[in-house]
Amino acid sequence: MQLLRWLAAIAAVCGAFATTTSPAIPAAKGCGLRGYAYAGLQGEREAYGVTATLTALADPVVERGHVAAWVGVGAPGEGPNHTNEWLQVGLNLIAGNEPKLYYEVMRPSGLRYVELDSSVETNRLYRVAVLEMVGRRDVWRVWVDDRPVSEPIYLPGSHERLTPMAIAENWDGGAPTCNRYKYRFRGLALAGTPGGAWDHLRAAQAQVIQDEGYRFLRAATGGFVAVTAPPPQNALPA
Repeated sequence: MQLLRWLAAIAAVCGAFATTTSPAIPAAKGCGLRGYAYAGLQGEREAYGVTATLTALADPVVERGHVAAWVGVGAPGEGPNHTNEWLQVGLNLIAGNEPKLYYEVMRPSGLRYVELDSSVETNRLYRVAVLEMVGRRDVWRVWVDDRPVSEPIYLPGSHERLTPMAIAENWDGGAPTCNRYKYRFRGLALAGTPGGAWDHLRAAQAQVIQDEGYRFLRAATGGFVAVTAPPPQNALPA
């Protein structure tokens, strides 16, 4: 199963930044696929939630568009009547801005983007999760560092339906660009029931995504590192 692309919805969120270029960084020719590029894992079965500890191991460098590291469930076409539906939480950096902790929800009614923290620090650990609630079918919440940070979120028809993912993402802002990042994902787990029952995400349960220009590197201690090829000069060891 190939990773479903997130083009239209994410462009709607970041459209205001589509032509933004960081004035301190010269535009590059591009280091991978045009448009969107991904590195990470896509689950081979549905789940009631997904969690990971995310860390930016280097300061992201974004010439145009954005970079992000997130976990979530859902994809284009996975909602009712093949509508777009997903919920994700993670770290991002949009050109010309500061790194953010955010979550995003797409439903048939539209897209919602919420900033949770505008002072994200390099090397800090962020434990993030999306999880279906106990006794509330199709209702989910976003969690950060073991506490809920969103209201209950209704995703119609989502029970036992949505694909879990742990993904690092690059969008070039519509022009050849080489945005750089190095994100670490640790403690990857899927929820076996609403409300938890977490089980480590194993290789047999997921497909590796590694688009041109970006690397998926398995870590000996579990999890993985997603990094631009070549990696940022100030990247730290995984």
